[in-house]
Amino acid sequence: MTAGDRAAERRAHLIGAVLDLIDGGGIPAVSMRAVATAAGVSLAQVQYYFRSKDQLIVEAFRHICRDVEGRAAAVGFDGPARSVLRALIDLWLPVDERLSRDARVWLAFSAEATTRPSLMSFAAEVDEELREAFAQILRRASGSGELNPAADPVMAAAGLLAVIDGLVVQSLVLDESERAGFLSPRVEAHLDLLFPKAQRKPKRSKGT
Repeated sequence: MTAGDRAAERRAHLIGAVLDLIDGGGIPAVSMRAVATAAGVSLAQVQYYFRSKDQLIVEAFRHICRDVEGRAAAVGFDGPARSVLRALIDLWLPVDERLSRDARVWLAFSAEATTRPSLMSFAAEVDEELREAFAQILRRASGSGELNPAADPVMAAAGLLAVIDGLVVQSLVLDESERAGFLSPRVEAHLDLLFPKAQRKPKRSKGT
């Protein structure tokens, strides 16, 4: 293992501690000393890799963003726009322990960014990238005739992100076992508004 590999491993270990702290107690639970304690390292080591609490928080959020981007790349963007969007939306829905933790961290960061100028620009940048990614898919859908003709791709992308944010917040107050049943029909209902003519597989009747 090279020195660079060891440094990356140590940074990742510290970021993991930050994520656990935010998941357990929100942004207020994070401090340089708390991260050192949670990671089982010295305060000096945390300060060597990260200059401030804000940098720790931003890097933890970047970690989640990179993870989502990696899984989104695996989804691919070929095929019907509705199917692509549904697969991408599923990356955010807190239906298991890992996705629930990421959702709680995401929401904690977003809430903190509304009152902390040092985080605002990064949060706004991430939201804009997500809206543009959705808009690109919806523009393609508009060109192919899949999208509701009354829908503007840019506005629909913004609305879709808002719906996802709202559903994530509402679902996190439910027991994890109830979330998929709560989220899936509501996501489908919103996609029905955007893709009213999308071909969907008919439900099979009993005995067929």
